[in-house]
Amino acid sequence: MATSIGTIILASGLTLWGVDAALRALSPGVYTRSRYIYVAIALGLSPAFWATACETPQLLSATGLMLWAIAFFTRGIDSAYLPWALGFTLTSVFAVYLEPLLAFTCLPLAVLLLQEHVHWQASAAVGFFLLGALGWAWSQTGAVPLEQFCSASWSLRYFFIKTDGVPNVAILWQPIGHPFFCLPLPALLLLFKRTDISIYARRALFFSLVVLILLFSGLPTLRPVQLLPIYALWLLILFPAWDRFFAYGHYFFTRLTTGLLGLAIVCQVLALTFFIPDFCRLAYLSQD
Repeated sequence: MATSIGTIILASGLTLWGVDAALRALSPGVYTRSRYIYVAIALGLSPAFWATACETPQLLSATGLMLWAIAFFTRGIDSAYLPWALGFTLTSVFAVYLEPLLAFTCLPLAVLLLQEHVHWQASAAVGFFLLGALGWAWSQTGAVPLEQFCSASWSLRYFFIKTDGVPNVAILWQPIGHPFFCLPLPALLLLFKRTDISIYARRALFFSLVVLILLFSGLPTLRPVQLLPIYALWLLILFPAWDRFFAYGHYFFTRLTTGLLGLAIVCQVLALTFFIPDFCRLAYLSQD
């Protein structure tokens, strides 16, 4: 049990630090307090975050590494500094090793990075070699099987129709509108602008998000706890809308903004008390 708690702490810290690093790279000019409050409310108080930590800390670690890869990608796309490319390569490789599905997020970013800086081809060759070696090791251990993604059981019809459960469309919307993730998050869509994804790195993230949603839409079995990578990408994309609310709200409507932030925290705490006990109980029973 102590090892499990240590794993949860490490995975949680890696992911929280990773989303902060990605936001810092994508939005370098924002106030630190705005970034910290956003991460605390939208991720630190999210039932999905702690449910994933209790049930599948491996997926949580993979999500954290994916966020670090996005941070290195954003730094590297703006400069030719080789350590950013090496950091992106290593974090991507280990993220894919822990959760192979994230290859569909990391590989498009790698291609875009190479198109921008073609002299990094040697680093890319090393990265693909490591990816192949870790893929072979993964296949030997039999961890995280991919049959449901690459076999005939995957079908887009599951997006609309399922005979043994709700269709995937009823689950895929949850990262942007369900209390299991973050109930106040849909309000940010009202402040979202098309220019929020105008920069190159954000367009790449939006493309990765669409690809992940497409892949998840055809799974024969889908649970909300599997959607943490999609939720993390939504948080990165919607952050400019949050920062717009935080900056203008505190400048023009200080008391109203403080009240709304307090209400958001209360909603998230209530959601935690409702959802998390069952996941913790199941995780404890599975260890016994």
